[in-house]
Amino acid sequence: GLSPDAAPRDLPADENSLIPAQAATGGEAEGQDRSYLAAGEDSLLRSVPRDASSNRAVIEILFAGPNEDELDQQFTTFLPTGLELTRVVNQGPILFLDVGPELADLQGQSLTRALAQIVYTATELDGVERVQIRVDGESVAWPRVTLPNTTGALSIFDYPGVVQTSQPPFPAVPASASA
Repeated sequence: GLSPDAAPRDLPADENSLIPAQAATGGEAEGQDRSYLAAGEDSLLRSVPRDASSNRAVIEILFAGPNEDELDQQFTTFLPTGLELTRVVNQGPILFLDVGPELADLQGQSLTRALAQIVYTATELDGVERVQIRVDGESVAWPRVTLPNTTGALSIFDYPGVVQTSQPPFPAVPASASA
């Protein structure tokens, strides 16, 4: 807390910021790029900062999984170990990714969350709105949360409710009063 002063005074240079200076503790977990990892009992995705030199590097960092500090904070990934990124092509609002077969081996919620990790991370990149994911050059019908599987490009709207948000829950519709 701050003690009240009797009169205005100048603050020393090391006290004149409202935000205390903090050193980064996450190693490579810094930068302007964002990657999505899972955390908590609900395994919701949360964004973590990343510093990458290209779109491909952002996806490769995601595929590498959480760093040591993030593991200590209980972050995890749904992406399979050893998943390879073989090709990245950015064509307007669609980012085309070609990955190894390990992704298609996942099932159920693990697959849905892994796809959401890729889609949310990729759509953080400038100009990317959707992601087309292929396995060894072949189209795959990927699951979406509330819609049928698709071989088309995926967007964040295909994976609602899988990301932690700071928004409060939407209020319930009030019951009508009977007269």
